Amino acid sequence: MTSVQLDDFVQSFLQTWSSHDIGAIMDLMTDDCEFEPSSRAWGIHYKGAAEVRAAVEHLFKSAPDIQWRPIRYFAAGNQIVIEVLATGTNDKGEPFETPGCDLLTLRAGKISSKRAYRKL
Repeated sequence: MTSVQLDDFVQSFLQTWSSHDIGAIMDLMTDDCEFEPSSRAWGIHYKGAAEVRAAVEHLFKSAPDIQWRPIRYFAAGNQIVIEVLATGTNDKGEPFETPGCDLLTLRAGKISSKRAYRKL
């Protein structure tokens, strides 16, 4: 992946997630995708499009205006690491600004795995 391709991918990825368009988010993922969100201290693992979709829907209910802004990112082979700043309000209306990172694995141009880590 060239640096221009990486820039385009990261910008598109974060814009899609920040738009809260679940259909568009799922279009980025493989059918057998895996998602490990950062919302649970002991971790949780979702596998397959139906489970991942439900997890993303829950995320947007718990943080209805969450947005992601890139800080820095890099790629190595089919792996992409994106350091982000997540901002918004939680379901109680409390604002947050949280640094974190997403570890993505790509397969055939789509995301097969998204592991999220946040500084809580």
